[in-house]
Amino acid sequence: MQATCENRPASLTSNTVYCKGVTVVFALLCVLPIATKAQTGDTAQNPPAPLGKLVDVGGYRVHLYCTGAGSPTVVIVGAGFSFNWGLVQPEVAKITQVCTYDHSGIGWSDDGPKDSCALRVSEVHTALKNAGIKGPYVVVGHSLGALVARLYAGRYPDEVVGMVFVDHAMTLQKNMLMLPGVTLLPPRPNDATVPPPTAPPRPSTPSGGGPVAMAIESDSNFSKLSARDRELHLWAMAQARNQMALQSNHEMMPECVREADAITIGRSHPLGDKPLVDVTTEDSARATELQTKLLSLSGNSTQIIAERSGHFIIIDRPDVVIDAISQAVQSVRNNSKL
Repeated sequence: MQATCENRPASLTSNTVYCKGVTVVFALLCVLPIATKAQTGDTAQNPPAPLGKLVDVGGYRVHLYCTGAGSPTVVIVGAGFSFNWGLVQPEVAKITQVCTYDHSGIGWSDDGPKDSCALRVSEVHTALKNAGIKGPYVVVGHSLGALVARLYAGRYPDEVVGMVFVDHAMTLQKNMLMLPGVTLLPPRPNDATVPPPTAPPRPSTPSGGGPVAMAIESDSNFSKLSARDRELHLWAMAQARNQMALQSNHEMMPECVREADAITIGRSHPLGDKPLVDVTTEDSARATELQTKLLSLSGNSTQIIAERSGHFIIIDRPDVVIDAISQAVQSVRNNSKL
């Protein structure tokens, strides 16, 4: 399915594209668990076979799933599970090699050290190297994964030739703070309009009221995924380990933001002219200060607004994400502006 896009006047940038959709969904990547009837039992003891390979990253293994062929290689650094990209990865694989990965503690990956964005950068870098997946890379990150992508580009600038943000973390901060029991960032000391943070509820475990799942399962768009990917998602979310690992995403976000900002502070176009595509929702596009900041990371950037989409654009509007990745890949190949 192709995105229907058009240019409109915008206060953010003259290089903003609106892409129309047909479904309204607000699904959260790492919080707002809901109850599900997914069973644990045998699936915990006999998990399904990994889609890709388990790659050693220094005493433990992470799951890396690569398909397609060609350069530059698209590396999807999350967040969420590798199979959540089931509507995006097969289409991108038609134009180049693309890899998704499960960070330590989720999916098929082993448990690792205490989770952090810096750790995820190290895991991805080591996994790619040990699996023989050569660069250069176009790095793609959704939500918290966009911060991981920024850190990767800062640590390994010679490997990264392009970037795609999919509803970059923090674009929904104020909306999220209005939801009961949810906090993504502590308020700034001089911001009296943002309420103080509250501790989010921990998800239920199989021994404490049944397993839980991310809100995406309650949305009709979940059915867009293939039967295989839906089953894999339900299997993963039936495991208490995965629930706890995903729930911790918001807890590490403040440090991830600080680390990403520290790399770029005081620098004009730190990515130079490397292609940068910022895919965002209509609600997130209203966070003009953040969007301007993101677009200023590169002198070759563009914004695509996925209309009528919730936070989980990779499910609601996969066509827009595919188009954004394709634009970045072609810009690299042709050494051209977006």
